Amino acid sequence: MVAVLICDKYAAERDLIDRDCKRQVALLSDESLRLQKSADSRALAAAAAQEQLVDLLYLDFQPGQSLQQLLTFRKRYRETMLMLITDATVSPLEYLRPGISPDSLMMRPISEKTLKTANWEFVGSFFDRFHSRESDKLFLLDTKEEKMQIPFSQIYYFEARDKKLFVRTKNEEYAFYDTIESLVRLLPEHFQRCHRSYIVNMEKIYRIVPSENYIELTEQIGVPVSRSYKSVLMGKLK
Repeated sequence: MVAVLICDKYAAERDLIDRDCKRQVALLSDESLRLQKSADSRALAAAAAQEQLVDLLYLDFQPGQSLQQLLTFRKRYRETMLMLITDATVSPLEYLRPGISPDSLMMRPISEKTLKTANWEFVGSFFDRFHSRESDKLFLLDTKEEKMQIPFSQIYYFEARDKKLFVRTKNEEYAFYDTIESLVRLLPEHFQRCHRSYIVNMEKIYRIVPSENYIELTEQIGVPVSRSYKSVLMGKLK
């Protein structure tokens, strides 16, 4: 699945990008598409608050626009590819700065033809990275139905259940087939087994309650911890 967020105050541009994204993703892959559209950049804060997956971001950039929401988003979503949409009245000095670094730039006026050319390169670059798996900050979820890139920073835990594995983000859960034994060997060091059925992201641990064999993660998400793993985890957290 490819997750797309379009933040553009012009409805006609949003619709153009919507149609072209559907066309480009269909041409370049067999992945499904989840697309959200918004008339302003407040959707960036909403996506970050919900820890939604965002692979491609299209953002309208106006003269004198505040960069704070975008800077916060880029800091949290380092793997999201960004296309800025602007015009000649905006100085490049406003957006070509550390922390922003757009992957692509589209200048107004936007036509179907200019969008098709720019978006072909933009979406194509995403799939090049998607299939090469160059980044060590992403977990590639591969099922018969879809492929997704999930930043490790958004994963709370993995669970073995009903002959499947499940990866849990803040508000979503995705199932795939693998074994927990093979998975634990592939994950970064801050993912640790805490139970025969769970692997936990230690960077999400808020506290361990030894008397209850329980780990409380941020966002009040909980997972069990067994006696055999408890001392190892507590030692690593010191």
